[in-house]
Amino acid sequence: LAVRDVLAGDGEAVPNWSAATPMDQWDGVTIEGSPPRVTILDLEGLRGSSEGLTGGIPPELGGLANLQYLNLGWNWLTGNIPSELGDLTNLQHLNLRGNELTGGIPPELGGLTNLQHLDLGWTGLTDRIPPELGGLTNLQRLDLSGNDLTGSIPPELGGLANLQYLGLNLNRLNGSIPPEFGGLVNLEYLGLGGNKLSDNIPSEFGGLANLRTLSLLVNRLSGGIPLELGRLVNLEYLWLSWNRLTGSIPPELGRLANLQELNLDGNELSGSIPPELGGLANLEELRLGGNELTGCIPPELGGLANLQELNLDENELTGCIPARWANGLP
Repeated sequence: LAVRDVLAGDGEAVPNWSAATPMDQWDGVTIEGSPPRVTILDLEGLRGSSEGLTGGIPPELGGLANLQYLNLGWNWLTGNIPSELGDLTNLQHLNLRGNELTGGIPPELGGLTNLQHLDLGWTGLTDRIPPELGGLTNLQRLDLSGNDLTGSIPPELGGLANLQYLGLNLNRLNGSIPPEFGGLVNLEYLGLGGNKLSDNIPSEFGGLANLRTLSLLVNRLSGGIPLELGRLVNLEYLWLSWNRLTGSIPPELGRLANLQELNLDGNELSGSIPPELGGLANLEELRLGGNELTGCIPPELGGLANLQELNLDENELTGCIPARWANGLP
């Protein structure tokens, strides 16, 4: 009832949360077991209503010991994330996305060892990512994108062996990318774009055999593109644009048979365009603009039958345009 009083407020956001209505009929509430206990609290999307949930996240939620699913995403909630949420040891899903929270991520959340889904994206959170999150051994999805998080990425996150999705885009993270991320063998999406990350792209990324999207764009990464990325046979999107990458484009990238988008715009890459890129039969977008590439455009690129977008601007390329492009892209 204390949770009801805080979340429901004057009753406009959740109209049927009243003492006159049986709790098992409350919107967004699932009660199971004997004696009956709340196992699901799903109140996402009320931000689109006339009111939505407002105020703080009640710390009393930490007393719902049987809660497995907590979704308060896309409301107008404010204040800190209560550390008491770390007491929900049966929790498997926690979504606070799209609120207007303040403060940092409580390290106590690292004790939620049954958690599989943690989404705190676009909530206004600050401070560092707690290394304690590395203890979430069952986690499959971690999204902290669109916040104001600072400091370095904890290498402890590299121990999340079951992780399939890791989104840290659009924060203010700095330092190196932990090479420990190369051990996330189940990872399908890795998004680190829009930060202030520096140093090299770890060659250990070549071990991410299930990776489909690698987004490192708009950082301060330097050094060469690791040739080991050519081992990512399931990769569909490779976005490395707007960094400070140097050296040549590895011909090994031509092995990425499933690649649909290759974006290397805005770096300091040099040398010639590898003709091996002409073997990327599924490629729809190729962006190599704003580099220091030289030599001829390989005629093999004319065989990219699915290519829809091409940018080779602001390089030092010479020679002829592939004959197959005479009438534009396919």
